[in-house]
Parts: sequence; C-alpha cells; structure tokens
Amino acid sequence: MILSGKTALISGGSRGIGRAIAELFYSEGANIYIMARNAEQLGIAAKEIDVKNENRVHALPCDVSSETSVNDAFARIKADGAIVDVLVNCAGVNLRGPLEEMPLDTWSKVIGINLTGTYLLTKGCFEGMKEKGGGKIINIASLMSEVARPTISPYVASKGGVKMFTKAIAVEWAKYNIQANSIIPGYIETEMNAPLIADKEFNAKIINRTPAGRWGKPSEIAHAALFFASHGSDFITGQEIAVDGGILAALM
Repeated sequence: MILSGKTALISGGSRGIGRAIAELFYSEGANIYIMARNAEQLGIAAKEIDVKNENRVHALPCDVSSETSVNDAFARIKADGAIVDVLVNCAGVNLRGPLEEMPLDTWSKVIGINLTGTYLLTKGCFEGMKEKGGGKIINIASLMSEVARPTISPYVASKGGVKMFTKAIAVEWAKYNIQANSIIPGYIETEMNAPLIADKEFNAKIINRTPAGRWGKPSEIAHAALFFASHGSDFITGQEIAVDGGILAALM
C-alpha cells in the first residue's frame, strides 16, 4: 500500500472532497486525522471511513482559522505520538455578495478559513516533517485560483492566495525535502453542490462548459492527491494540477 506507515492530516475531511481523500488514503494504509468544526459530523465520518475498525481514523475537531484551536489540535496529535507526514488543506468556505457591499466580517471569515487556515496548519506540520526528513503538503485550490466570477471576491482572493502560498512553501522548504503542490478541482459532485446539480439550467451550463461533458467525482480529486502524497512526486514541488475536465484549457 502506497501510504502504509504514514500519518495524514486532512482538514475538511468529514465530507465532500476531503472525505474522498481520507477514504482513499485509508485504503492505502495511512493513519488518518480528519479535521472539521462540527465534532458530531466528524465523529460519524471517522467511524464510517474506518471500515476495518482498525482505529486508524481519528476525529480532530478544529477551527482552522483559530491559532489556538490549531495549536490544540497539534498538541493532540503529539500526545498520540504521531507526526504528520502528509497534510491536505481542504477546509474551505464560500460566502457570496457584491464586492461593493461586502462586509469586512464576511471577507475576514473566508480569508481566515481558506487562506489563514492553510497557513496555520502548514506551519504546524513543519517541525515534525523536518525532524522526519521530509513531508508532503497538498493544498486544494480552485478554478477561482485562475479565473474569477462575480459575487465571490473573498473566495477568489483566498484561493489565489492558496495557489501562490503553495509556491512559497515549495521554495522555502525544498531544502528540508518537503514538497508542496496544489490541486485545482473543476465542478465536482459533492453534497455542497447538490442544489446546483439539481438546477437544470445551471447543470446544463456546467456540462456544456466542461469539455469532458460531465461533473467530476470527489474520487478523481482524491487520486490526484494520492499521487502528490506518494514517492512518485518527490521531485515535483510548487506545481498545480487542474482536475477539471478541461475547463481551464478551453476558451469556450
């Protein structure tokens, strides 16, 4: 198994893309910590992912935008005698509104979770990865890291920041054998997107806009993450891969 003996920390791991990554990493032998704010939902997800009842999936409630909460989470990991080998920054939120009417609180919440949370978790993994002689950091960026849409300016700014922060990690920590890369998902079939898929007009727009002619699956993002978590990517750092069915490659 590709990740046998490795410990992975996955924020946003209770559902959607993060959950799919946790499930695949578990099947490849990793010891998993899944992180989210909703402790009850997180606990249920941990039990469901650990299908072999091997106690390899641990629920770790955390507000990634809070330094205190993140520090408490790493204290728990340390108390368990674990060191994070693979970090997946998947926690994210999108709050909409016209830029000219955007309250500072809304802006700050999106930036705090999407970008500051990525920074805090990344920083928290450094000492352990350095001690072990290397590590993998995988950041979930977005189509909005590359292009913009109206009414989601904080999200666009945060995900553009995630993309460039990934490059900063790669440049600064390559000397410690730490690789940092990002994944750009296209439109993916998740619980969060279920209302959009059910909207016939919107669904048709996405299918027509996507050269592959369909929505992506969370498992397809997970397999890209597995590659970045594996030794196969040891000489790849500071890069992004779009798993988007060809959207970014197409003009129309």
